[in-house]
Amino acid sequence: MKNHLKYFSLFFLTLFPGVVTIAQKEVPESDFFSSIRANQIDSYVTFMQGIGNLEPLVFEAMVAPVFLLRTNRKAQYGATLSTAIRLRMYAVESTPVRSPSYMPNVTFYHNIPNFHPDNDGSNYVFLMLGHHSNGQEGEFFLPDGSYNTQTGNFSTNYLEFGMFFNQKIVPFSNTSEYFKTSIEWHPKIEMSPELEGRYGFLRLHNSISINRFSFGNVKSIFKNASQAYDEVPRVQLNVETTWIFGERNKAKTFDLSERFNLNLKIAFRPKVLKDVSLFARLYSGEDYYNMFFYRRINFLQVGLQAFAF
Repeated sequence: MKNHLKYFSLFFLTLFPGVVTIAQKEVPESDFFSSIRANQIDSYVTFMQGIGNLEPLVFEAMVAPVFLLRTNRKAQYGATLSTAIRLRMYAVESTPVRSPSYMPNVTFYHNIPNFHPDNDGSNYVFLMLGHHSNGQEGEFFLPDGSYNTQTGNFSTNYLEFGMFFNQKIVPFSNTSEYFKTSIEWHPKIEMSPELEGRYGFLRLHNSISINRFSFGNVKSIFKNASQAYDEVPRVQLNVETTWIFGERNKAKTFDLSERFNLNLKIAFRPKVLKDVSLFARLYSGEDYYNMFFYRRINFLQVGLQAFAF
């Protein structure tokens, strides 16, 4: 009987090698792949539209599942696949969700040496192939010349190349700091032609993220120790900026109202919430919701966020 169980176990593990991975959750994540996870978009949902000039909303949400592709835990290359969707449910009759933003993307990563060998963490370069559309086929403009925000066809594809790295700036042992800088280029392939001269096809992104962990487990993140609940940041501060180059509604070169976006977000995870955190964000810039790109929005929102860690 024991031999039968032994052979069955060997047969089972041969057919389903993934079970070994599931059973070995204590195997540490490399700094490289931990940093990749830290670079992902966080899924979130807001409480209504917040304070600002957005229309009345029931909520705004980002649903961004991420699939990490790697050959082994020590690989120096990696990739992620995401089927991100952003949507707004409007606080009007029937509470419709009109023309969500569909933003699938695939991103490739290559680990590079740390600038300071004595520091923990990992640096890498990345290349994203992205798409942004609203799934509509209607005319871009209405008969009166205004933007068709409900059924107008919005579609663009882009490449984003950049670098992600760690650099200690906060004088506390229980924080991690991430910087990202990248160039986003829209090569006008399978693009709505009406975006020409209106959208801005070259964009410079910069961001910094400061994550504060509990003192007791911060070392486990970067010292290849086992995963723990407190590996999820207790407090997270993000500052993101974007500068839009190129022709855009005949804007002048240094027209801040047309070219500069600012996103400031702080998130806090109380102990009673294990998998999500509360966040507040202040945004000023181009409306990122597909056909609404032509207008500038300013708001303060609060909601719930799921960390990408």
